[in-house]
Amino acid sequence: MVTRFDLLQSLALLVQDELVLTNLKGTAHEWHHLSPRDSNLYYLGMGMVTPAALGLALALPSRRVIALDGDGSMLLDLAALPTVADLAPRNLTVIVFDNECYESNGALPTQTARSIDLTGIAQACGLESARTVSTVEEFSDAVQTALTTEGPHFIDAKVARGTKKVPITMTYGRYNTYRFVKHIEETNGVKILQSIKASGRGYTPTKDYFTD
Repeated sequence: MVTRFDLLQSLALLVQDELVLTNLKGTAHEWHHLSPRDSNLYYLGMGMVTPAALGLALALPSRRVIALDGDGSMLLDLAALPTVADLAPRNLTVIVFDNECYESNGALPTQTARSIDLTGIAQACGLESARTVSTVEEFSDAVQTALTTEGPHFIDAKVARGTKKVPITMTYGRYNTYRFVKHIEETNGVKILQSIKASGRGYTPTKDYFTD
């Protein structure tokens, strides 16, 4: 079976200026190794990736936004799917790496290992562009479609268990958030952050301050 790393390698060749949000652990480490950019926001908690990506897509309709989610995370907050379908941001793509288990917590199986079909749920919620893929070729085709047509798009990517051993050099937490927001400010010409100094706290942001 194809691995998540195989699919992320394919995605890294297709991504340009999209904003990419990842879930925890392996997805974040692998994606940072393959595509380290200020346009990445790493390590969103379970159930938070797709909702956060939805908010960004609605706030920045001129930017394509990609959520790199997992089956456990998606199952934790299935309310995200009808909300995405209802609000229908044309610039949002949700990719679920579905390894049918909670790998970070001992690989206990999720419901997708049995009878639950995330693509079927997405379609029932009203997401017309929803498909399941299980090969690099199918995944690349689905992503290219998502990046060249109006969404929202939902891709359930069936992958094997396991995480690629890569050097972990990423910085996440507050400093990653700061760099991500500054990237949006600079590339979209918007003002998001208020200067800490201007707020009266007496100092300006530094890398040390924005690192956990």
